[in-house]
Amino acid sequence: MPDRRSTVADGVLSEARAAHDWTGFTRMDTHCHSSASSGPVMAAAGWVGCPESYSPPEKVYEQARARGMDLVTLTDHDTIAGGLELVERGFPGVVLGEEVTVHFPEDRCKLHVLVWGLTPELHEQIGAQGLREDVYQFAAWLRLHNLPHALAHPLYVQNRRLSLWHLERCALLFKGFEVLNGAHAGTHRRGLETFLEALTPAKVLRLVDEHGLEPLWPRIWEKALTGGSDDHALLNVGRTFTAVASDDGAPITDPREFFRQVMHTRARVGGEAGHSSLLAHQLAAVAAQHYARTLDAKASARGRAVSSRLLRFAGIRTERPGKLAVALDTLRSQVRARLRGGRARSLPILSALRASIGPVLEKYPDLRSALSTGGTECALASHERMAAFADDLYGALHGFLGSSAGRALRARDTAGLLEHLASYVVLELTQLPYLVSLFHQNKERPFVERLEHEHADPARPGRSPLERPMRVSLFTDTLADVNGVSRFIRNMAEQALNHGQDLHVITSTRMAMPPGITANVFNFDPVFATKMPKYEQLELALPPLTRILRHIDRHQPDVIHISTPGPVGLVGYLAARMLKVPVLGVYHTDFPAYVEHLFDDEALTWTAQRFMRLFYDPFTSIFTRSEDYVGALERLGMDRAKVLALKPGVDTETFHRGARDASIWSKFPGVRPGAVKVIFVGRVSLEKNMPFLEAAWKRAQAQLGRAGVEADLIIVGDGPYRAQMQERLANQHAHFLGFRHGAELTALYASSDLFAFPSLTDTLGQVVMEAQACGIPVLVADQGGPKEVVAHGTTGLVLPAEERAWAQAIVELCSDRARLAAMGESAWRAMQGASIRASFEHFWSVHRDAWHAHLARSGLTPETLGRARVQPGRPVERAAPLPGFEHAAD
Repeated sequence: MPDRRSTVADGVLSEARAAHDWTGFTRMDTHCHSSASSGPVMAAAGWVGCPESYSPPEKVYEQARARGMDLVTLTDHDTIAGGLELVERGFPGVVLGEEVTVHFPEDRCKLHVLVWGLTPELHEQIGAQGLREDVYQFAAWLRLHNLPHALAHPLYVQNRRLSLWHLERCALLFKGFEVLNGAHAGTHRRGLETFLEALTPAKVLRLVDEHGLEPLWPRIWEKALTGGSDDHALLNVGRTFTAVASDDGAPITDPREFFRQVMHTRARVGGEAGHSSLLAHQLAAVAAQHYARTLDAKASARGRAVSSRLLRFAGIRTERPGKLAVALDTLRSQVRARLRGGRARSLPILSALRASIGPVLEKYPDLRSALSTGGTECALASHERMAAFADDLYGALHGFLGSSAGRALRARDTAGLLEHLASYVVLELTQLPYLVSLFHQNKERPFVERLEHEHADPARPGRSPLERPMRVSLFTDTLADVNGVSRFIRNMAEQALNHGQDLHVITSTRMAMPPGITANVFNFDPVFATKMPKYEQLELALPPLTRILRHIDRHQPDVIHISTPGPVGLVGYLAARMLKVPVLGVYHTDFPAYVEHLFDDEALTWTAQRFMRLFYDPFTSIFTRSEDYVGALERLGMDRAKVLALKPGVDTETFHRGARDASIWSKFPGVRPGAVKVIFVGRVSLEKNMPFLEAAWKRAQAQLGRAGVEADLIIVGDGPYRAQMQERLANQHAHFLGFRHGAELTALYASSDLFAFPSLTDTLGQVVMEAQACGIPVLVADQGGPKEVVAHGTTGLVLPAEERAWAQAIVELCSDRARLAAMGESAWRAMQGASIRASFEHFWSVHRDAWHAHLARSGLTPETLGRARVQPGRPVERAAPLPGFEHAAD
């Protein structure tokens, strides 16, 4: 048989991770809990008397054996009562275990240590000798009795005190480490592996000198490795385990021999690591057991009818009231209500649940089967499927409540609206287990990254966060819209894909996506969406919070980019808080200026300014699309040091003059083939200064008519001002084409002669660059960002916001086709040096710099890479060899 020692230095950990065939191994889930773990799972649960676990010891045993475990242990918190019950009842292959809570006496830093092979007498000694209060005495006691053990979830910061100082001391005190825990984040494993791989005899000697502690176990740098499910709710027992293969390949039936092999570092770990959905379902299952045991009997017949169906998801079978009992309960409720002069009402969430759960469950036949069979596997144990089902049910309930709340609003039913408000509160509370778990599973991320960095082996690059490629998640509320912001984001997504950079674009909309959306764009169906008041072409959407955060948890980005200060942008901010990573963003839209133009209300403008300051204040860096807006953001009260102008860029492969096609105008009745085409592309709205363009065009059209020059105004886009503008420009040779996309939009640009963009509030005006890239000159205002991408007199004209000046410029240019052509040529040439690739590279480099600066603030710099690792050949002064080091080479 090959040597199966789990020494971390020889790469066995990574090999064990890839192993899937456990034939010939004896397996044990070395970390699971039963109802003997009677303390609260968290402080809040203690307020209502909810314990850590309701799992009967025999059920834990049965599930472990059903999932292939050859030996079984219970490691309840600070008790052996559950395991002792199994031993006394004669269950074979049971090992008495315990998860012992111990503390560092210096600062009360809390640890959990798994101990196996206990007896009632040894368990009593832990309390009688006060070992839980002093980790040093406890570790010495373990060594005295030669007890198999492992530091449980070593990177879990339990009471905000665990640091590298504590972990280094644990490396000297304990022989065993739990490297795979089925309830805690799988990201812990890599950091722990890096730390343990760095333990060499020389490193241990250095730790001894630094901490003044002698190792208690022989060859302390070789760790005994274990894995366990850390199950509390009969969901995951046996899915994470410790495995040992005997020398002759025969099963190990003696638990003492099993743990002898473990402590001699011959074990491997296998199975699943923890993740947020798994932890959420554990919390939900324990809460469901608590409800079933303490509250269900007190509920009405109608309440028990609903709860009996929901509790089955956690594998809990309660007596369901008969139809007659439910009918009588309903009748009593109606009679009591009428006696009070009203009518019987129940929360709309119950009606929503009755109407929605069946249709949603039809999409999950495997879960429906688990609900009906009543076997050892409950629906809640299918974590990915159950999370997807919960997301779909949450969306369906939101849809139902939205419709019924609308009816209550139209009927002016005040009581009904209050009931809907209460129902929404209940619905959002159902998301708490997922939200708590998502934040909980990521809280050690900075600690893990520091561990990986400082213990990385310089000879094996890639283990430090500083050495791996950056991951970015970009959040935007606008992507399906036809505007410069959405096109910029799509360009960034495409450039990232083309250049192998890990960028995920996150949005939430029910609007139809334009063609050509890349694979790194993720659109999450909103739980609620409606048209924007006064902007029917735009959408106000409420994104599915937990579904998006779960995606982010899987992606684990290093930087969050927020493109819009809307609901999706707020989810991005929560994601950054969850992962403890820096936030960057682009100030795409000057909302205070929009508010001022639309409402001319000083109070509303001040409110918009205040909101923008608050929203962008936590950002590490804020891009503007032009230099002009760097000062504007500073005047809004934003930190000038955070603000920088993003290098402008345009996709010259998509927008080019080769798309010119004079025949395209035949598709649009009324457009004169030989007329000069003056085009506008964008939102037809007040904030784009469209009334100004309307007035300037009327004045220009009158002068052009007198001069005998034919010119047509082409409006591409839509918006709240379109109908009014179209009416006012009737018989003025103005044509409104609505939204246009892709190749057709490019052809419209390239087949026109002049681009007019009167906006005073745009931060850049992506369309201005697109028009020039298509070989046509532009007219822009001398206010805002667009003027910075126009060479006045060469690629276009920068004009004051005066109606007469714009009309005169339109007349002069439309009357001089040679000048139009010459300026169009210059515009095309100017845009060839403003590639979207260069803009993306600037965009990406700023994010990388922000990420590295964030790491540096935590001490992760090139100078500290691998500083905790003792390099081979590095001299270590030591007066005498340590016990257990006799056979080790330095």
